[in-house]
Amino acid sequence: MGFFEWRRRRKMARHWRHELRRVRALCEDVAAPAELERLHRAAERIEAARRAATAEAFEDACAEAAAAMAAARPPRRFASFAENFEVLVVALTIAMAIRCYLVQPFKIPTGSMQPSLFGVTFTEQKQRGWLDYPPLSWLSWALFGEGYVEIRAHTSGFFAAQGRLDEEGDFIVYIDGAPHRIPRHMPRPWRKQPNDYVRRGEVLASGRKRYGDHVLVNKVIYNFRRPRRGEVVVFDSDGIRHPQVRPNTFYIKRLVGLPGERVEIVPPWLVVDGDRVVEPPVFRRQAEAADRGYYGYEFANPHVSPRPFLAAPGDFILVPEDSYLFFGDNTRSSLDGRYFGPVAWRNVVGPTFAVYWPFSRRWGPVR
Repeated sequence: MGFFEWRRRRKMARHWRHELRRVRALCEDVAAPAELERLHRAAERIEAARRAATAEAFEDACAEAAAAMAAARPPRRFASFAENFEVLVVALTIAMAIRCYLVQPFKIPTGSMQPSLFGVTFTEQKQRGWLDYPPLSWLSWALFGEGYVEIRAHTSGFFAAQGRLDEEGDFIVYIDGAPHRIPRHMPRPWRKQPNDYVRRGEVLASGRKRYGDHVLVNKVIYNFRRPRRGEVVVFDSDGIRHPQVRPNTFYIKRLVGLPGERVEIVPPWLVVDGDRVVEPPVFRRQAEAADRGYYGYEFANPHVSPRPFLAAPGDFILVPEDSYLFFGDNTRSSLDGRYFGPVAWRNVVGPTFAVYWPFSRRWGPVR
């Protein structure tokens, strides 16, 4: 027997002995004594056959080992399905654990953080282009998070736009009394005017939809340190008392005020304890980069009810201990701390650290 044959047998023998021991350990409390004894003898025969001069003896010993394992632990029905199902359950369990305790994905629903982060937006597009048919449309959605959208009539009748908004902020129009929802950011004017007759299947509105940025939130980091000014943070709306804030949901804003600080707005600057905030650099960018879509910090609308905290010169917010103050980057269109005040520490989820979808110029670390 040559060196390479000896080496091959030794490796195979080690494998078979390991499998025989594993099956014996798994089955020793349920298998018959004769089956356990057969496993033991098969292991001894493998070791003896390894030293034999003929390959046939070793192959016979391996076949006997396989038969002994099959007798002690018969193959399960649907073994492949069961194994794949077990892998799926374990993978889902790990994913849920990561989501609950470590990292959680969120999507940006509105434009309150633009242009740092984008919510759902529409641009005008009157008809489907050649890139808007499968499979190219699937690729456009998967990579860039955008696609052509049409709103068609579900029934025939006269078109009526009554200007009603639903709880999501979408526009509701009626055709023969049947409501049709048109996304609030869908370009106007729409295809139809009041009192136009509409046939079922006709296009009411169309546009190119860009889905909001999807971000990852670090849920564990604040167990080791406190939040820092300038971080884009997700927090729970539970406990916020304001008629326009939806309960039991999540908001994403930039942290501007820390516990014990006095926060004011002197457009376009954020002022904390009497000083303009210029660090981290995001606050200077916010105040000075109007040519890149930033307009600085502006007062809240003073005509909404209840009156906002920061609606005019001289208004200020004193952030309580164990609370934080959050503003949107797009203060022209943001329901934020100017309206509902500071957020309790217990409602802070964690900072966002990356945009993972879609692949745009904002993909990557959140700034």
